[in-house]
Amino acid sequence: MFQFVFHDLSILGQNIDDLVDCTEVVPIPPPPQGETHFPAGLTIADIEQACAETPFPSLPTDPGPATTVAPVPLP
Repeated sequence: MFQFVFHDLSILGQNIDDLVDCTEVVPIPPPPQGETHFPAGLTIADIEQACAETPFPSLPTDPGPATTVAPVPLP
């Protein structure tokens, strides 16, 4: 039911004949390369698990110094 209502709201005020379906030109992304892992400096202890019934998978951590992100300057 929700999907039909959402669809109707998304085209509200639009002429359907003027819309272009772009799904044919959006490429399918390639599969991920390598294996899933934690970046350097992070471990399972950094995960705030939301579902206790489903354990979080055991993932390796990349070696090396902790991954850093440059600070964003304030305006």
